[in-house]
Amino acid sequence: MIKYTLILFFFFCQFSFCQTFVDDVEKVENVVITYKVDSIGKRYDVKIDSDLTTYHNVGWQKGCLEHFTNGELKYPMRMLNEEWRSVYYFVNPKYKTSSLRKEDLQKCGQFKKGEFKYMAAAYNQTIILRRRKRQIEKSGYKDERQVYKIDWTDENKYVLTTLKLPLHKDKEKIGNVIDVEIIEILDDNSYLYRSSSSKSDKLIFGVIKKVK
Repeated sequence: MIKYTLILFFFFCQFSFCQTFVDDVEKVENVVITYKVDSIGKRYDVKIDSDLTTYHNVGWQKGCLEHFTNGELKYPMRMLNEEWRSVYYFVNPKYKTSSLRKEDLQKCGQFKKGEFKYMAAAYNQTIILRRRKRQIEKSGYKDERQVYKIDWTDENKYVLTTLKLPLHKDKEKIGNVIDVEIIEILDDNSYLYRSSSSKSDKLIFGVIKKVK
């Protein structure tokens, strides 16, 4: 069973957000690193997952590996005997401060209810079930689901309050508030979002597609 950690980073001080902005991606791509943790909390078998990685810039891939290797796990002793993935995000710079066009605001109503999925390869097995006041994310593994309260504050903005997380290492994130803004609606019934957490100053970008 493969678990996930999330790492957002930037290599140079000119990046204005805790996200890596590069010119050679159209929207959002990622580099996925897989690894395991031994009985003393040390990482091993660290490598890039070529099947899930969508950003193929070799220099940046090496940079991700170096950054990950030099970093520290927050709760290594809670991560024993599992395989994990860490995801690095690369975003087109135009999305740093972009906002949804006014003429597209009315299109956001279709995203308030239904079944959705993340378009990032690392999370494409996760199903999002969105109801009036709840968002449930099923990872595909037995009994592994994340539960959020969802409140729409504007046509293109919603707030997720974390109610339940499956992993022991993430229990302190219960109650975390995530602000999400839809910044572009795409032609295939999906949208690009920008989000931030109450417990972090990092921005996360991604694409969510409605499937039902």
